[in-house]
Amino acid sequence: MILSNFQAQRPLRIISVLAVLGCLWLWLITFHNSSFTSGAISSEVPLHGAPKSEPQQPNNINNGIQNVDHSVPAGSGSDAPTANTPPPATNQPAEHEQPPVMKTSRVAKVTVAANALDVDVIHRAMQTHERHNREHGYPHYIALNQAVSSLIENDRAGRPKGAWTKPAYLLSIIVAELEKPEEERLKWVFWFDADTVVMNPYTPLELFLPPEDAKGLSNVDLVISSNWDGLNSGVFAFRVSPWSVSFLSAVLAYPIYNSERMKTDRFRDQSAFQFLLTDKASPLAQTPMAGRDHWVNVPIRWFNSLPVNNAFFKNGTWLFGKEMVEEQFDKGTNEVYDDGHGGEVQEWKVMQGDMIVHFAGTSYVRDSWMGPWVTRAEQELPEWANKTTKDVLKVEVDKFWYEQNKKLTKERAASAIEEEKKKKEQERKDKEEKARKEREKKEKEAKAKKEKEEQERKAKEETSVGGH
Repeated sequence: MILSNFQAQRPLRIISVLAVLGCLWLWLITFHNSSFTSGAISSEVPLHGAPKSEPQQPNNINNGIQNVDHSVPAGSGSDAPTANTPPPATNQPAEHEQPPVMKTSRVAKVTVAANALDVDVIHRAMQTHERHNREHGYPHYIALNQAVSSLIENDRAGRPKGAWTKPAYLLSIIVAELEKPEEERLKWVFWFDADTVVMNPYTPLELFLPPEDAKGLSNVDLVISSNWDGLNSGVFAFRVSPWSVSFLSAVLAYPIYNSERMKTDRFRDQSAFQFLLTDKASPLAQTPMAGRDHWVNVPIRWFNSLPVNNAFFKNGTWLFGKEMVEEQFDKGTNEVYDDGHGGEVQEWKVMQGDMIVHFAGTSYVRDSWMGPWVTRAEQELPEWANKTTKDVLKVEVDKFWYEQNKKLTKERAASAIEEEKKKKEQERKDKEEKARKEREKKEKEAKAKKEKEEQERKAKEETSVGGH
């Protein structure tokens, strides 16, 4: 009986031993993997989920952000700043470690850095954008080659070519995004000229966009700013929308359908923006509200500050006609360079904490003007690069969009009433025209009938006469 019981329990004991051995084996495997994972969490983990790349060379356009794959965000290299690099390995148990946060955004940047822009100071400027991109997860699409032929890119002044590659490249990106499912698309694309430097990488681009819940702003597809020359196309944002495609198509074709204006226009693509958005001869002028509900002119310092208080001296001499001197290196305060205009601070002058400084017009003295500013940006001095400016700026931005929402809602309602009046007036005219045509038709039919009756009467009389 005892032997029988022992034999009956043997399978159970064997199973128990095997279970214990199995648990021990699983524990050893888990411990090994945890140790390996702990030792591997370092800069080997790519930012933004992009493939790990070779270390970038800041001053080499072919090895840095400029040579970006359009399918992944720029800023995914292994040389990312420590602020966004996953923590190094520690002795803490694996279960206490948090996975790195991969930032992503549905806002992207677009830039052309071709021809004369393939220089060291521009490469360094693009690295300041790279720092900004890593902070907020922005893809940055950068074109390195001219993409438009002389049919459009035919500048009479002999200026460097590439200006019209800008709308062409933007157009291609927005069209490609519209072909994606809506939930996978970018929502906005920001254009940045290559001669822009990010001074405050902590300010997000999303801060400047119209609130999605504001019905009066739902048609806004373009956010742009202006200075003394009018609208400035150095920095602006397009919503990914069919309207943006239509507008950029018109910009790109501008040198063809407005070739006469091109003979006197000063700013090429910027002149096209100015014409299309503000001129009474523009196709937009024929649309409801003359297209005013589709674009908004915002304060220029939001994202397009300039390094000077005035571009011209009192005597008319252009500041950017000569290399920058130390006194012209703006401090970002109310202290301004004495240009003879009296010292009043202009709305476009860069101030400490501003996100961007834009060096439009410095082509021939670019190193002199941009170099010191790029160095300042690279240092990330707290008065320039800080996280508090955006909080102050948000109050201004929210107030601005609140007022714009009210304004555009009111204008849209008035426009709707006006359009309804036009519609009814057109219906009245159409009705009158229809009645006129019907009246003329009846009169014509009556005349034809009368003429026929008259002919029949005469024929009858002639027959009667002939019978006698």
